Amino acid sequence: MSNVGEIGKIEFWLINTCRELGLRVENASSDFFAAGGTSLSAIRLIAKAEEHFGEDSLPPEDLFAQSLVSDIATCIQRNAKHFNALTEI
Repeated sequence: MSNVGEIGKIEFWLINTCRELGLRVENASSDFFAAGGTSLSAIRLIAKAEEHFGEDSLPPEDLFAQSLVSDIATCIQRNAKHFNALTEI
């Protein structure tokens, strides 16, 4: 799978997960915090990412430093230990 395909699948997962958390995320250019994200929803997103992609796939400092969905997806791709989870999205 190409990096572009992986990123797209991660972004798709992020958008859906953020929506499940009640955020108004529209696309990969959406900002997690501008869409209504809080520190509590950030922790919930981190926990879901670690459950799906592996431990430390989304470090809190990365989410707080770069909160666009596309940037979060890049972080997960860089840190994920279980890329085979991408096929399950």
